[in-house]
Amino acid sequence: MAPEPSPVSRRVSRRTFLAGGASAALVASCGGRSASETRPQPGELAGETTGPIVPTAGATAAPTPAPRRSGGTARVVAPSTLAFDTFDAQRSGEPALAEILGRTHSRIVEWAEYDPLRIGGDLATRWEQPDPETWSFHLDPRARWQPRAPLDGRPVTANDVVAHLRRAMELARTARLPAAQRQDDILRVRAVTAVDERTVRVTTDGPDPFLLHTLAARLAFVQAPDAVEAFAKTWHLQRPAEVVGSGPFLYTGANERTTAAFAAHMQGHRPPALDGLELEPAAGSRAMLLSGGSDEALLRDRRDAAALRGRPEFTEFARFEETPVISTVSTGGPPWNNPELLRALSGALNRTWLAAELFGGRAAPGAPIDPVFGRPFALTPADLARFPGYGDPEADARDARRRWDAAGGAALGTIRIDIPSVFDPAYGASAVVTGRLAQVLGNRFVAAVEPYTTIGERAASGEYGGGRAALWFGWGPPYDDPDPSRALAANYGPALPGIRPRLDAMLTEFDVDSRAKIAREVALAVLEAGGGGVFPWLVQRQELFRARALLRALPGPFWIQHRDFEAALSS
Repeated sequence: MAPEPSPVSRRVSRRTFLAGGASAALVASCGGRSASETRPQPGELAGETTGPIVPTAGATAAPTPAPRRSGGTARVVAPSTLAFDTFDAQRSGEPALAEILGRTHSRIVEWAEYDPLRIGGDLATRWEQPDPETWSFHLDPRARWQPRAPLDGRPVTANDVVAHLRRAMELARTARLPAAQRQDDILRVRAVTAVDERTVRVTTDGPDPFLLHTLAARLAFVQAPDAVEAFAKTWHLQRPAEVVGSGPFLYTGANERTTAAFAAHMQGHRPPALDGLELEPAAGSRAMLLSGGSDEALLRDRRDAAALRGRPEFTEFARFEETPVISTVSTGGPPWNNPELLRALSGALNRTWLAAELFGGRAAPGAPIDPVFGRPFALTPADLARFPGYGDPEADARDARRRWDAAGGAALGTIRIDIPSVFDPAYGASAVVTGRLAQVLGNRFVAAVEPYTTIGERAASGEYGGGRAALWFGWGPPYDDPDPSRALAANYGPALPGIRPRLDAMLTEFDVDSRAKIAREVALAVLEAGGGGVFPWLVQRQELFRARALLRALPGPFWIQHRDFEAALSS
């Protein structure tokens, strides 16, 4: 037997610190209640939901046909750092784990499209909702576990899915899990049972408009009870042979050419078009694409695009980063319980100016609902233009100084800004941010470059406020749902109790368009109130170049690894 490939790095990702409690506002999860009922409607692809979700008692359509076979091995780029804590999907705090398990494992349902929002089948080919709190999911009879011990290619059964969900519920009740697991979401499930070999019944604690979102979440991979029993104590060692899912690819580990490699799993319900897939980090991907050693390049340095742009063998895509640039402060006491000081900070760091200085203009202004969410949720430039930080930079600067002085900002003296060590010196944020704030507001601002763990501890203990003139500036947590409603409630509800009635209405609304309308109203109310202690500064843009021969789902800030069973190489 060939020696086992070495595991990928187990370092903690630079962008996961918030999962450890850096900002209670940003890591809390919210649930909701509703008297409505719903069933997903079939969309363009079989088994999908599209547009407004409306009440009905019918069943979804049949599964999507398998893609046409092309063969070959595609070499693609990983937007995330390939650093994981464990291969146990139900205990991991690393969203980047989707780079591996997103290809090797299945979810019950999947996000089929992000614009417009559409949820489609995966292990479940169809589902119905006979009453407001009950869902029945019908499993694909073709689904099989991969041909590795202890599963050895046996069929996926309803009992497997029930065991998986019950474990998730038990861990959510009894274990202190990372925020990436969104424990409160799975606790909306009251009971789960196997009706027969291929039917799973899920009962929720009141009508839940987001149950399908929970089952399609980034880390909602279905793990076999056999694998949990065999490997739960060793998954932190990250041995490829212990990755046994029901997805379209088998993980074979690292080799001399690539960071992570996969082989086709042809016996399952989603046989891939490719024979294999190799995954590379973004660093160095430009040279690899030019040399023919890769099929993709993800560029974070704007100067790298010139060598690739306009060449007929490549297609260029614009891609939003999956993590926004933010700051958070505690508004429970001085000085940041004064909304005028928050408005002044927001205006001083005008987002157009900040994007130009940090990223050469390759960023969009952040907002309570970031532009990555698109239709029908995102705020328009006209919506934002009337708030500090979204207008003309010089006019914003003058207005910020007026607000700052009127609110007693000068008396705060020296203000500390903690900046993560992964953000500086790469982007020079220390000089850019402190220099601008000092110039506009007049105080002395000093930067401290700190590890994310230190910043997380300080945020969790309320040190960015609570009588201290301090804040932090850097990457926030990755987007964990293409519908921003639950994140909006978690981020702003605790600090702004006045918006609670609208949040409750939003979290209990089944119709997507109606929910989006309420979400936009909430976002505007957050801006009117001064932001509630969360500053969404920017969403960085990147260029992704792809060889024209590679046919793959469009890149974006949300996970697409589950769509790689459709990826193909044209002749």
